[in-house]
Amino acid sequence: MKTNELAADLLHELFEYREGELYWKQRGKSRQMGKPAGGINGDGYRRIKINRKLYAVHRLVWVMHGNDPAPFVDHINGDVLDNRIENLRAATHSQNCMNRRQRSDNKSGIKGVMRKKDKWYGCVTLNYKVYPAGYFDRKEDAAAAVDKLRKELHGEFARS
Repeated sequence: MKTNELAADLLHELFEYREGELYWKQRGKSRQMGKPAGGINGDGYRRIKINRKLYAVHRLVWVMHGNDPAPFVDHINGDVLDNRIENLRAATHSQNCMNRRQRSDNKSGIKGVMRKKDKWYGCVTLNYKVYPAGYFDRKEDAAAAVDKLRKELHGEFARS
């Protein structure tokens, strides 16, 4: 799914970019004019098939706007269907993980906060290391401590 072999010139020849969507410039088998190109996969990402290979739209948009292919292209607002160039940024694997949403099995409703020993415990992970924010009587205090620690550790990639 890497875009290394696709040059920006070819992508501009094939697609028109409008507000985060790519539209085919040419008709073809399963190519509908006037509708966003590609389809949404099981992970919620829009993919396009070019020469029998699947590509993630956000990676194509990234290259179309003059950027070199990046190991990871992160969606700043977390919406994987929002492929506007201003919502995309190059990232490392670690930075991309920092911007993940809350896990579906989270029971506290707050990323990084859990119930332990009749207290609320908060922690943040960075590069496989867990940084504790501490134990608290109130969930809100744990949430505030985790948010502060996450901003310190994750910087611009921090996401609550």
